[in-house]
Amino acid sequence: MRRAVVVVITVVVLAIGTWIGWPREGGPVDPTAQDAGVAAPGGQDDFRNPEGTSDDPPEAGAPVTGPVDEPVDGQPAAGDPAVEVTAEPEFDETAPSEPVPATWDDTVRAAARDAALATMTAFAATDRSAAAWWDALEPLLTPQARPVYQDVDPRLVPVTEVTGDPEVTDETSTLLAEVSVPTDIGPYTVLLTRADGAAPWLAEQIRPPEGS
Repeated sequence: MRRAVVVVITVVVLAIGTWIGWPREGGPVDPTAQDAGVAAPGGQDDFRNPEGTSDDPPEAGAPVTGPVDEPVDGQPAAGDPAVEVTAEPEFDETAPSEPVPATWDDTVRAAARDAALATMTAFAATDRSAAAWWDALEPLLTPQARPVYQDVDPRLVPVTEVTGDPEVTDETSTLLAEVSVPTDIGPYTVLLTRADGAAPWLAEQIRPPEGS
């Protein structure tokens, strides 16, 4: 009988202890307890949503709190509208769009004589310094002739004076002309050329008298 009473008391004590230690809904929760494999929001393992960020897009008109791309070397930053070019390119409306046909007439012949006379006058000015001599002669020559005469020493040029009026001796081509210019050592021949009927005559060659 005594043994049965002891067993009953033991069972009752175990039941009460079990009821007291059993977790109940709404009871206190251990703050240090954490389910395995679940990371706290903003924690080390939350790569897609780090602390302080949100996956939701910002509302319209909301201030930007993240880093903003700054313009580099005058270039627009990302997101800026494209630069609109409002200025129109300038064109030389006075320049002819097509070559002007070349012909021979009295005006063209006079222009050829004047070009040959100016060329020989500058070429015969041997009393000038080399720099001054070249400065006067260069603009009268074609771009192809300038390297030929650029290094000429004016002290070695035999002619010193133009002694008569030039005369056009060859009009075979409307873009080429040969002009004879009298000088103190004989007639020089100046070969002139032009790009078209509106272009000026320029000297391509300055030929000394034969046998000089």
